[in-house]
Amino acid sequence: MLSYRGENGEETMNSTRGEGRARARQFMLGAMLCAFGMAQAEETTIYRSYDASGKVPTYSDRPINRTSHPFAVFDGTRLWPRSGSGPVSLPQLAARRHAMEPLVQRVANMHGVHAALLKAVIEVESGFDAQARSPKGAIGLMQVMPATAARYGQFDLYSPEQNVDVGARYLRDLLRMFGGDVRLAVAAYNAGENAVVRSGRRVPAYQETLRYVPMVLERYRRFQAQAAP
Repeated sequence: MLSYRGENGEETMNSTRGEGRARARQFMLGAMLCAFGMAQAEETTIYRSYDASGKVPTYSDRPINRTSHPFAVFDGTRLWPRSGSGPVSLPQLAARRHAMEPLVQRVANMHGVHAALLKAVIEVESGFDAQARSPKGAIGLMQVMPATAARYGQFDLYSPEQNVDVGARYLRDLLRMFGGDVRLAVAAYNAGENAVVRSGRRVPAYQETLRYVPMVLERYRRFQAQAAP
């Protein structure tokens, strides 16, 4: 059984020691999530359990006590996009990704953002579904919120080119804001830049963001490796 015990991610870390533990927890959890995400195996559920105090969680691949509840699910044969549009088979995902490759490359070159990063965000957000719309109102390939798009002008967010264009602009600006730190930019894309700033320019300890960041970064590194000569 794989497990990791750490501080309560919803508590604010005020001391240096607490901050160190929080960073270690995020690193270890991220590594574990990435490992499960890359596994081409049967569906794997990660459980979160608490100790007797109800404050210190343990993450494992099976229930360990009565407090155990599913924290994240990984499936080696399908992707479940954040948009909530339903599972996408890996062959279908590969076909969609291939079809969007020229567009992604063109927009990436236009805005100075790595194509591998754009593809990673698109894959996790929508599974390359240009018509995806989340229950929260995020739209299209990069699941752009209309309020975010309005910062840059008027866009048809169901248009693949316009959606990737505005999403790339936003990622570019986040990378600039956080000094080129891809991890923080990805966290800000999910949770908002103000959440990252309020967290001391660290990944916010939100359950969704702690799941999101390692999944995007794993794909980003994989797409980078595939593009290397």
